[in-house]
Parts: sequence; structure tokens; C-alpha cells
Amino acid sequence: MPNPTGGLTYGLSPDGFKTAVDGVMYEEYTREMNPGYLSARDGFFFNQDTTDKVAYVWDEDAGVPNLEETGEQEDVKSIDSRIGNQKTKFVQKYANQIAISDEAFKADQHGKRASIGRGIANAARRTQDQKTILATYGDAFAGSINTTPDGTTLASNSHTTLTGATVDNLETGSLTPDNLWTLVQSLANQKGQHGDAGSHLFEGLVTNFLLYKTAKEVMNSTLIANSAENNINVFDTDYGTVRIGASIFLNSAFNSATNAATSYHIVSRDHQICRKTFYDLSTNLVSPEYSDNDSYVLRYKFAESAFPGTWTGYAGSNGSA
Repeated sequence: MPNPTGGLTYGLSPDGFKTAVDGVMYEEYTREMNPGYLSARDGFFFNQDTTDKVAYVWDEDAGVPNLEETGEQEDVKSIDSRIGNQKTKFVQKYANQIAISDEAFKADQHGKRASIGRGIANAARRTQDQKTILATYGDAFAGSINTTPDGTTLASNSHTTLTGATVDNLETGSLTPDNLWTLVQSLANQKGQHGDAGSHLFEGLVTNFLLYKTAKEVMNSTLIANSAENNINVFDTDYGTVRIGASIFLNSAFNSATNAATSYHIVSRDHQICRKTFYDLSTNLVSPEYSDNDSYVLRYKFAESAFPGTWTGYAGSNGSA
């Protein structure tokens, strides 16, 4: 194999291999303890599945439309039920490696090698969360990473069903009780691929972490949030426990999409936002006898993909109005 250089060596980190320092300030994080933390491994907001192929191929299903009025001895109408709009998504491999000189491996004085191991696990989870969220909810209004099988963005006012009907699951109102109710209506009124009523129950809300406080106030106040009136809050009384998922990766600091700071999304359990795992995090320590410069190589990788399989069960608002 090519000679690995850099990584963890005495030359790069001399303090780690002598007793001149008393310790090292290794960073630890509580990112996943934030309220409502949205994880790529969340089985509600992301349909989880494994795949043994490097590409996942799927079609949309037109379903079965409403029955037709039929008179006595009138010919019964024949209808079609088909699949179509084939789409392919390839898995993406994520990998890094760290070279560790034989001297650094043997002379570690302050637990740097153990810290690298913890850091790899954290980096893998962080990468999975960021990539999965940005490829789905974070890309819902732009479609720069993924589009739905009908060729439009996940949130769009011009989805076309397999039967030619138009579906609008895009709103623009900022996160207020009235605007959220408008978005809930969009989900409830959503047509199926057959062109007739589909309709979904509002069961999950996804926001950036900036909007988490607003989302909690709107959803969980006994009375309508930010209102001088004493009207009951229907989200608190009628919808039960609606999951709220919030992510810093949807904040504008990590998400370059337009309106990142104001966007929010709602889903039902029927949504088709998917995460397919080809293989989970694996690590491999290559011994120094396989290199010409006497270095270990710690290699780590995982492979997966995240995408909206279709638009059903989802509605989004960019919050621009």
C-alpha cells in the first residue's frame, strides 16, 4: 500500500509522547442531548432500511381510484393501476484514515489513541446526521441533492401524480399557529397518486434548532400561542403527542439553502423520506508491516444514502411570508 504520512506522529504532536505536559484538553460534546435532537437513526423521521446493492431503484404506485357511479346493466368501467416514474439512488461511501507511526503507537503518554477512537465514533454519527438531514429536509425546497420521482423538489406546488393530477405540498407562511394549521390542511387534503383524496394525519414537525422554542410554544401551549384570545390550542388538545425534531444542521450556519432560518416541515407516519444503509461504520487497523515507512493506518468508513422516495405524507413551508 502507499506509504501513509502525517496523522498521529511524534513530529506532529511531540507533547503527546513525553511527560512534559500533565494532560490534554480533549473535547467532549453533548450535541445529541439537545431537546428534540434529530438523528439520522430516528426511525420516525427517516424510514430506516438496509440494502445489499450499491443502487436502490424504485417506482411510484398509482394505487386505486374512487369507484364510478354505475347504472343498472351499464358496462362497468375498467380502470388502470400501474407503477411508474422509476428513480435510482446510489449509495455514498464516506471514509477517512489516520496514519499512526510505530513510535507514536507505542509511546502514547496521554491517551491520544483512545481519544481518536472516540472521535471517530462521534465523527461518524455527526457526518451521518448532517448528510442525511441536509439531503432530505434541508434540500426540500431546492432539490439540489435529491428530487422526487416526478422530477420536482420534495416541497412543491406542482407535483404531478401518475394519473395526471396536481398536488401542492408547499406553503410560505412563517411558523405561527395559523400558518401551521394551513400546512396541516395541506397534509390532510393531500391527494394520492390515483388523483383522489389520500389524506394524512399530522404526526411530526421538523425545524431548525433556532425555531425549536417557537415550535414548542405553538404545539404545547394550552391556549393558542402568542395570542391575547383564550381559544384552545387544537394542536395541544386534538393531535396528541406530535414528535418535534430539531437540528442545528438545518440552521443557516450549516444549511446554505434559501430561507434555511425560517423553514419547517410536517410529516405523517406514511411519509417516504428514506435512509438506506449499505454498511454501517467499520474500522480497520492496518499493521505497519504492510507499509514501507513502519506506520499503522486506522481506516474507518460507512456507506449509505438518504432521499425522499416520494412526496406523500409530507408538506413543507419555507417561512418566507
